[in-house]
Amino acid sequence: MDASVPEDPPHVTTDYVPRSRWLRMGTLIFLAYLGCYVDRSNISVAAPDMVRDFGMSGVVTGFLLAAFFWGYVVMQIPGGWLANRFGPKWVIVTSLSIVGVTGIASGLATTYDHIVAIRFIMGVAEGVIWPSFATIIMRWFPSTERSRAVNLAQYVLPLSSALMAPIAGALIHLSDWRMMFVVQGIPVLILALAWAWFGSSAPEYDRRVSKDEKDMILANRDVETGDAAPFSSVLRRPLILGLGAAYFLWLTGLYGFGLWLPVLIKQLSAAGIGNVSVLTAIPFAFAALGLYFNTRWSGRAGHARQWHFIVPLLIGGIAILLEPAASGNLLASMAMLVITGICLYSGIGIWWSWTLSLVPRNQIGSSAGLVNFIGNWGGAVGPILVGWAARGGAASSGLYVVGYALLASAALNAALWLASARNRPAMAART
Repeated sequence: MDASVPEDPPHVTTDYVPRSRWLRMGTLIFLAYLGCYVDRSNISVAAPDMVRDFGMSGVVTGFLLAAFFWGYVVMQIPGGWLANRFGPKWVIVTSLSIVGVTGIASGLATTYDHIVAIRFIMGVAEGVIWPSFATIIMRWFPSTERSRAVNLAQYVLPLSSALMAPIAGALIHLSDWRMMFVVQGIPVLILALAWAWFGSSAPEYDRRVSKDEKDMILANRDVETGDAAPFSSVLRRPLILGLGAAYFLWLTGLYGFGLWLPVLIKQLSAAGIGNVSVLTAIPFAFAALGLYFNTRWSGRAGHARQWHFIVPLLIGGIAILLEPAASGNLLASMAMLVITGICLYSGIGIWWSWTLSLVPRNQIGSSAGLVNFIGNWGGAVGPILVGWAARGGAASSGLYVVGYALLASAALNAALWLASARNRPAMAART
């Protein structure tokens, strides 16, 4: 099985090697994550019409928006185990197939209970994706390229919303929210076939990769990674649990913001669904640019890269706390929302690269699953908290939940950074 990885060869360097890892595996990772995130987040664009059709209150809407995450978090740690046991490629193929089917089924649901159950099943299926991708990234990319590989997947977070919102809005305008779900579920099924044909769990088992590229990857992928250790040791490390808590606070803000944004903009602008979808895309488009430039700046800066996610979290928390004061002015509100969007996403790839460098190399999938398991409870509770805090149904009044969550995440990440810096010498002395 793919779970057994041969011993790495001696350190190998070449002036030039082919880039199959980027052109093929990187493209597959990006497209699969994009398809999953579109099917995950398109419900936010449909939410205003679904509120009308189902007669939902703010809290009930929050539960619908969060239903995906109740299934998603359940599979984080099992997802890492499945990737190690059966190989991440086939875990991804199975997951994409189910996500595509449930995406289509979301448009065929006739009751609130049905669509909540379907979104829960979609979450279960998609819950194995990130642990499997983390395993593939650690196997396919040398340590010097890993930050860029992680960022390649993380670009999907803002891009999926920036691309999805106008397209979903147009589909809803031309037909209805049901047809939107059906149309956007089909590409994920095509991606499942692409992964089955072109994907690979590791270069050791790939017949398409050249010998030069394979040798280079195998020689350099364990540099700057944690030493091998049992998963029980991961569970006992306060640092890893703390990272999960910091990610929980981050995602409470991220999904509370992202999933309620179309409702908020509709209330601010009183525009039709087409205009709302275009306005919704603006913060995410700027967020994608922010992620790109912040990552490049982090790679070139002489200071610690941790500043590149701690400072944005602080600024984003302050910006969204100021937004209700500008709620009477659409332009000022959009400016605060754009700043928040940029700050929510610009450091997430850098954060994941740092996090993966702190866990044992043989427990990448399970460790990423553990951190994601803890963190994505933020997606399960964030939309509900915003809906509960929205006084009189005004989404803007619930956004202080997002702001305080981001400020708390920034503070906890700073503490964890200092703790990890102090612990590294002690860890090196024990090895």
